Amino acid sequence: ADGAMGTPPADAACATQSVAAQTLPLDLYMMIDSSGSMSEQTAAGPTKWMAVQTAMGAFFNDPMSAGISVGLQYFPQIQPNVATTCSSNANCGSFGPCDLYRTCFGPTTTQIVLCNTNADCNRGETCVQLGQCPLSGGSCAPIGAYCPSGDYCVPYDGYCDGRDRCDLPTYATPAVSFAALPGAAPALAASLAARQPDGRTPTGPALAGALQAAGARASAVLDHRVAAVLVTDGLPTECTPLDIPAIAAVAARGASGTPAIPTFVIGVFGPDEAATAQPNLDTIAASGGTGKAVVIDTSQDVTKALQAALNRIRTTAVACSFKLPPATMGAIDFNKVNVQVTPGSAAASTIGYVKGKASCDPARGGWYYDVDPAAGQTPSTIITCDATCAQLTSNATARIDIVLGCQTIVITLDDPPQRSGCSRRS
Repeated sequence: ADGAMGTPPADAACATQSVAAQTLPLDLYMMIDSSGSMSEQTAAGPTKWMAVQTAMGAFFNDPMSAGISVGLQYFPQIQPNVATTCSSNANCGSFGPCDLYRTCFGPTTTQIVLCNTNADCNRGETCVQLGQCPLSGGSCAPIGAYCPSGDYCVPYDGYCDGRDRCDLPTYATPAVSFAALPGAAPALAASLAARQPDGRTPTGPALAGALQAAGARASAVLDHRVAAVLVTDGLPTECTPLDIPAIAAVAARGASGTPAIPTFVIGVFGPDEAATAQPNLDTIAASGGTGKAVVIDTSQDVTKALQAALNRIRTTAVACSFKLPPATMGAIDFNKVNVQVTPGSAAASTIGYVKGKASCDPARGGWYYDVDPAAGQTPSTIITCDATCAQLTSNATARIDIVLGCQTIVITLDDPPQRSGCSRRS
């Protein structure tokens, strides 16, 4: 048989049980960027970090968040007893070399262009150490040159390359372990208050660690929906993977794994950075199965926008995943399960089954189990395809029912759609 949204429901005469679908309990592993740039101010006055603290505190204490379990970790994690700044490799010890910012400089240079060697620069330019003007403000080169206010160009502080940790297990170990809200809110708030922005942006291992922790949690609580939430104010600057496609591949492995872990992405960027950040973070979010990233411009009310983004995650993370109800008599026959939707006052229809996410049709949608019963596994969750999920979430009054006992209506993608001949009996 071939079914889709709009197919008449399975014949109620064969049904042994019909239960209103229940969404799964939600667990979130939050990986929060606490790099040095989080100390930058927003247009409203507070720093990015203060805005993040306030928004997350409101989310944790919102009555609508009650029952959600949250695990929390930050990036970067920093090696102990390493110099905060450096001017030479000797300052860093075994965590060097000392990374000193460098820029192309020549007789006609008019802007800062970061470089590593002379080969990165135009003809007639050399790669020199980048400095700053203490009184005039802004960057300058070469070191020792006069600045507009008559002060001298002095070197920026260097950064020990090995100061921030790149090992995945560090990020897979939560600073605050999974616990349910609102009881967990005080511990989460205390952790955020104790954290101070510092370091660079090792997005790759941070996301990989978050997905590992979320995957372990999902394996331990099979009847929960677990997701990773990445909140960042910068694109990756260190550790591997470093480029966006490689980091997106990490998110894709999480979304396609067993259990599947989606990645939600929230960015907080200055107005001049937001346009560049959006497509890059969208790539990670799309690969992580959550569509587009939410990028917040710091000229906005960052606290309000971030809280709205977290509220959206709370809703969408579980909107289209449902508990498979236990059978009232005997064991469930997984070939006799159907999903029905009743959109408001309209007639009920049956959503067709597909074997897995890879078999979802972009137009007809469908639903699938969290694991394949044909492979001898025992499903516990019903998940709808993206196209069906979009239809369900667009109708706040829709009712979803899980019906046991009738032969499953299956979407066959290689055949044209055919309407089921079953009729509904009341």
